[in-house]
Amino acid sequence: MAEPKETVYSADPHTTAKHRILEEYLKRWLPILANHSKSIRANGRLLYVDGFAGTGEYSDNVPGSPLVAIRTALQHCQSFSVPVQIKLIERDSDRVTHLRKIVTEYRVAMPPSLIMDDPIEGDCESEILKLIEEHERTRRKLGPALFFLDQFGYSSFSMNLIGRILRNDVCEVFSYLNWNLLHPFMTDDTKWAGFTKAFGGEEWKQVLGLSGQQKEDRFRKLYLNALLTHGGAKYAFPFAMRDYKDRVIYWLFFCSNNLRGLEAMKTAMWTVDPSGGFEFSDKHAEMAGKLFSSYSEDALVADLTARLDGREMTVGEIHEHVLVNTPAHKYKSALQKMEKLGSLEVVNPPQGRRAGTFPKDEMRVRITRAVKQQAVKQQEMLF
Repeated sequence: MAEPKETVYSADPHTTAKHRILEEYLKRWLPILANHSKSIRANGRLLYVDGFAGTGEYSDNVPGSPLVAIRTALQHCQSFSVPVQIKLIERDSDRVTHLRKIVTEYRVAMPPSLIMDDPIEGDCESEILKLIEEHERTRRKLGPALFFLDQFGYSSFSMNLIGRILRNDVCEVFSYLNWNLLHPFMTDDTKWAGFTKAFGGEEWKQVLGLSGQQKEDRFRKLYLNALLTHGGAKYAFPFAMRDYKDRVIYWLFFCSNNLRGLEAMKTAMWTVDPSGGFEFSDKHAEMAGKLFSSYSEDALVADLTARLDGREMTVGEIHEHVLVNTPAHKYKSALQKMEKLGSLEVVNPPQGRRAGTFPKDEMRVRITRAVKQQAVKQQEMLF
């Protein structure tokens, strides 16, 4: 979407869906890192940064991303041994004024376990780079941290910024790229510098001779690859938002170097799109989870059997494969079914292991379609 002129404006269904993904992720991210991360013991806090905080809310009392983060943190932070720190950045002075009023109201009853910095009026990239450089200068760890970069357009922050964030341990980025604003202007060379800034390179120009769905799909894949190569992400995953005509408006991209972070985000995305298609449409907003068939356990079994045929892998390696290369985020029940079908054999079972259980990531298994096919052939011969 283009940036609204109003200070406070209404939220479309896809906006509330986006914030639900954020909320569901924070519900998982905060407890995991607060209770288990070595980095948090070194740094003494969890950090959440909203680079385009807006007013904090929409019309009709709909919470914006700052309120989503504050309320989610309040639900969890009192049980943490370290505080959660929230930094909000917004460049529009009127919106910052409104945001400060909201923050002040919440500070009245805010526990010590939640550190609510005064909202910063400024440019997202400039302010985050200042934050990173301050931590580098003082040799303090930046992470664990989540940076929510929910820009209005497509060039308000650079791929360089994503790379600077991800070079720090236990730091993740949840960002936004507006296809609806990008593709009409790709032939306008006065806009090309913004495209290149967003990508960190000129590979996006590969789509200039394409059109329609092919152009859209190729652009998304090129940006995902740029997040891995230029941004330095080990894992990058998209979620599409569609308008009332079911056309893609923008993509959300999650970037992390931590597999548990990817698992938490995919789980959060599944709460908004239970089909495993990783998209939300305003057109079908009231039919979420009903319009499209789900990526089932049987589909995952078929997928793993076909893709990993003949390979010996650890359970942990299969877990990573599922998260990176399939729509699924759960996998052990699929392995259980594969073992029962005979397409999975445990190579080094730990002592006392029960069939159909996969208690250790280092346990090795062998996957083969041939075993299953041979069993089918033998069964056929009996009749």
